[in-house]
Amino acid sequence: MDRCFSFLVVILVLFPIVWTFLTSIKGRFDISAMPPKLLFTPTIENYRKVFIEDGFYRYFKDSIIIALIATVIAIFLGTMTAYGLVRYRVGGKFLPFWILSTRMLPPIAIILPIYILMQRIKLIDTYASIIIMHVLLNLPFAVWLMSGFFREVPSEIDEAAMLDGCSVFGAFIRVLFPVVIPGVLATTVFCLITSWNEFLFALILSGRNVKTLPVAAAFYVTDRDILWGPMAAVAVIASIPIIIFTFLIQKHLVRGLSYGAIK
Repeated sequence: MDRCFSFLVVILVLFPIVWTFLTSIKGRFDISAMPPKLLFTPTIENYRKVFIEDGFYRYFKDSIIIALIATVIAIFLGTMTAYGLVRYRVGGKFLPFWILSTRMLPPIAIILPIYILMQRIKLIDTYASIIIMHVLLNLPFAVWLMSGFFREVPSEIDEAAMLDGCSVFGAFIRVLFPVVIPGVLATTVFCLITSWNEFLFALILSGRNVKTLPVAAAFYVTDRDILWGPMAAVAVIASIPIIIFTFLIQKHLVRGLSYGAIK
């Protein structure tokens, strides 16, 4: 019974991915065929249009730069902030809740003042504007998640390191940080996915010079038709970096997600 349930869950999870890939290698008439065609002649026309005709490699590069820089900054700031909140009780109980509550604010509620601010400091259509917003978007979640990992580590560990001669920063880098690396990697995956898929801020703050993949993919939704083939090809291309990164750190990711569950 458990195996059947697990098999059903796997099918439900993989079905949208497989269907998107099949759509990306179908011709236009095969995509719109009813009932859907399971047997068809594969084509790379959609990928050729995406890469050669529309130059999506530029948007792929922009997404990688923005997501990587925003994730690194958010993880660094989030880890240091979480350490201070947990070990030194900075801000008491109010500050951690306030940091997390900022994540609950709907992005649409702040996009107009953010756009005016970025326009005033001339950051519209630059990497900096989108990176700043993605850092602010990920930071509350990173602080909240890393705080949970730090609470699972006994304070006696870094206290013992300081008794052996380490400074506060030295105890954090040499002793505490290696212990919470699985948690850092788990948080990194979530922040990377959030930045990679974010649409609203990237749409409003981008222009001709900078554009992420989700924003560029929206161009295939026109007032007359939806180009499902190229859109599916973009979706497949956009999924590959996240899948590869998650696969490379899967051992640490499992440890991070289950951190504190077993003692």
